Amino acid sequence: MLACLWGAVLPLSADTEKDIPSQAQQASDNAAVQQLPLRMVSPGESFFVPHWYLKVQGGAAYDVGEADFNQLLSPAFQLTAGYQLNEYFGLRGGFSGMWARNRYAYPEAKYDWNFVQGAIDAKLNLTTLFLGKNPERNTSLYAFVGGGVAYSFNNDDAVDADKRYGVDFQKLWTDQRWNPVVRAGLGLDYYLSENIAIGAEVNANMLPDHFNSKRGRHDNRDWHFNALLGVKFALGSRHGRTIPVYEEVLETTPAPTPEPARVDTFIDVPVEKISFNVNIHFVINQSIIRDNQIPKLTRLLRYLNEHPKAFVRLSGFADKETGTPEINLRLSRERAQVVSKYLQDAGLDEWRIRRFAKGDKVQPFDIPEDNRVCICFVYDPENPVPQENW
Repeated sequence: MLACLWGAVLPLSADTEKDIPSQAQQASDNAAVQQLPLRMVSPGESFFVPHWYLKVQGGAAYDVGEADFNQLLSPAFQLTAGYQLNEYFGLRGGFSGMWARNRYAYPEAKYDWNFVQGAIDAKLNLTTLFLGKNPERNTSLYAFVGGGVAYSFNNDDAVDADKRYGVDFQKLWTDQRWNPVVRAGLGLDYYLSENIAIGAEVNANMLPDHFNSKRGRHDNRDWHFNALLGVKFALGSRHGRTIPVYEEVLETTPAPTPEPARVDTFIDVPVEKISFNVNIHFVINQSIIRDNQIPKLTRLLRYLNEHPKAFVRLSGFADKETGTPEINLRLSRERAQVVSKYLQDAGLDEWRIRRFAKGDKVQPFDIPEDNRVCICFVYDPENPVPQENW
C-alpha cells in the first residue's frame, strides 16, 4: 500500500505540486491551534427548499350574464394546499365556491345557486422565470392553469322562476349537477416572514353552458371569475444556507534557505527507499490536529530524533466529495502546514521537512473521509527497507 500511495503522489509533482511557504509559529498542542483567528472565505450560499403550504382566500365572484356588473357579483372563497417543487414549478389542489348569481332579461328574473368546485393547478413562478433564481426573494408573481369538476346544487330560484314566470331557460337543471371545469389565472404573494405571506389572485373558470341554466349565444360556455385576497402559510423552511467556510489566519515569515544538498537528496528519493509513512487524519473542512492523532506524531518524532539523517515529506490531501477545488487546495496546504509546525515546535529542524499540497486531484484512499489527511512519508538512509505503516 505504501508504494501505491507514493505512486499516486509523484506523477503530479511536475504540474500540480506546490511548495508551501513557511508560516509563523503555531502552538504545539491542539488547544492552541484552535485559538488561531479565523477569516471567512465564503459566507455560504442560499438554496431553495421544497415545501408544502396552505392558502386561505376570500373575495368576490362574477358570472357573465344579462345584467349590470354589480348585479352579478357574489361572495367567493378558495382553500388550497400545494407543494412547491422548485423555484419555478409547483402543484396545488383545493376547493372554491360557493355562490353564483345570474339574471334573465325577459321576462326579468333573478336567481342564485350554490356550487363547490374542486381543481388541481400547475403553477409557474414568473418572478423566477424573468428575474432569475433567488431563494430569499419575498415577492412571487405566478401564473397557473388547471382543471377539475364543479358540483352545483340548490337551483331552486331558477326552477321557481321557470314555473312562475314561464322563463324558458333551455338548460335548466334541478336537484344537482356535475360540470367539468378548465381554469387559469394570475397571483401575487408577498412574504411577511419566513412562513407567512399575503397575496391576491384573479382566475377565470370555463364551464359547460348548463352551469347557469341558460342557453348562451351560439351555445357558448359559461364563465365564472374570481378576485381573491388571502393568507398563505408555508409549512417548513422555504430556503436554507450552506455552512460558511473559514480559514485560519497565520502570519507569514520569510522562509529559511534550506540546505541544497540535503533537499536534492530528499526529492530524488525513489519509492523503494521510503521507510514508512504515517497518516494524520482531519475532520471535514478543518486543519486542526485532533487529540487521537497526537500519539502518531509522538512516535514519528521519536523515530526522527533517534535517526538524525532521516527526512519527512508531508503531503496534504482533501476529500473531493466536499468543497470546491480552490477550497480543497487551501485546506490540504493548511493540513501540511499544521503537521509541519507541530514537528518544528517539538524541535525538528525545518530542513528535514518538505511540504506539498495535493488538494483533491489525488485521492489516495477509497473511502472519502480517509482522504482528509496529511501523509508523512519518512526516508531513512540508514534504514531504507520499507516497514509496516503506522
